[in-house]
Amino acid sequence: MRLQTTWFGSFLVDEGKVVQQRLFPPDPQALADRLARVEDWKVLDEERELMGSVAEVFVTEPRLERAGGRFTAERAPFLDPGAYGYDRTLLHAAMVELAKRRMRKAIRTEDHLRQAVAAVDDLLDQENGLVERIREWYGLHFPELAKMVDEAEYLELVAKHGRREKLPMDARESVGAELGEPEEREIQGMARLAQSLAAQRADLEGYVEKTARGIAPNVAELAGPMIAARLVTLAGSVEDLARYPAGTVQLLGAERALFRHLKTQARPPKHGVLFQHPLIHRAPPWQRGALARAFAGRIVIAARADAYTHRHIAPELQADLDRTVAEIRRRKEEKPARRGPKPSTHARARRRR
Repeated sequence: MRLQTTWFGSFLVDEGKVVQQRLFPPDPQALADRLARVEDWKVLDEERELMGSVAEVFVTEPRLERAGGRFTAERAPFLDPGAYGYDRTLLHAAMVELAKRRMRKAIRTEDHLRQAVAAVDDLLDQENGLVERIREWYGLHFPELAKMVDEAEYLELVAKHGRREKLPMDARESVGAELGEPEEREIQGMARLAQSLAAQRADLEGYVEKTARGIAPNVAELAGPMIAARLVTLAGSVEDLARYPAGTVQLLGAERALFRHLKTQARPPKHGVLFQHPLIHRAPPWQRGALARAFAGRIVIAARADAYTHRHIAPELQADLDRTVAEIRRRKEEKPARRGPKPSTHARARRRR
C-alpha cells in the first residue's frame, strides 16, 4: 500500500487504484490548515488514520517516513480532483488563505522594532527643527535666554510664561524687541508642540530599549539598547546579525561612506552606528578604528549567544573588551606621524623608468 496526500485528501493506493480515502473538507480555511501543517512537516490526522489501518505502508515524503512509513522512490499516480468533487476555484481560495497566513507569520518583532527606530529618528528631526525655529523666533524678543538655560528648560519657560516680562528672571537689560500677543500665543503653541514631541520620543525610545533587551539581551547590555536596536534593524534580525562577520558589523550604518570609498577611492570608513557609543566617539581619532574592530567582534559573539544559545555572556564579553581596549590605548597612546600623500600610478611608473 502507498500513502499519497494531495491538496484535497489522503489516499491509500494499491497498484494505481484507490483503496481507502480521507477527503478534506471542501472549505478554504480547512484546506489552508492542512496545507500549513504539511509545510511544517507535521502528519495530518487523516494520514495517521490511514497508516494505522494497514500493517505496512510506503510513502514518497520524508515527512511521512518519520511517522513510520517506508520510503519509496516510485512515482505516485495522478489523482484527478474533479473526480472527487473538487475544482480549481477551491484550490485558489485555499492558496490565497495560506498566503495571507504566511504574510502574517512573516511579520516579526524585528519589523516592529525597525519601524520604531525610524519613528524615533523622524521625531528627533522634527523636534530639532521645531526647537531651532522657536529659538530663532523667540530670540527676536529675548535672545539672551538661549545662553542662560538648557533646551528643556527653554521650552518650559517659553510654553509656561511667554514674553520675557513674565519669566522668573531679570530681563530688563535684554536687547530684544517687544512681543505682541498674537506672536506670543503662536510661539507658546509651538513650544508646547515641541514638548509633546519630546515626550512622545521618550516613550518611543523606552519601547525600543525594552524590545531590544528582549530580543538581544547580550548585545543590548554590551552596546546599549538603542545601538543594539539599530544594529538589529540594519542587519534584518538577530540571526542575521549573528551570521555577520565582525568587519561587516563594524561598518553597519556607514554604507554610503563605504560605497564612496569604493567608487572614488576616498578614505574608507572606520565605523558606522558604533560611533554613537562613548567608547568610540570619545576616543582619539587614531584609536577609533582599532576600538571599533574590537567592539564589533564582541558584539558578534553576543549576537550569536542571543540567537542560538540564549546564554547570558555579556559580563564576560565586557571584561574581555575592557582588557582589549586598555591594550589598544597603550599601543596607540601617541598620535602617529602623518604620512604624505600616496603617489599616483603615473608617478610610480615614472620612478620605475
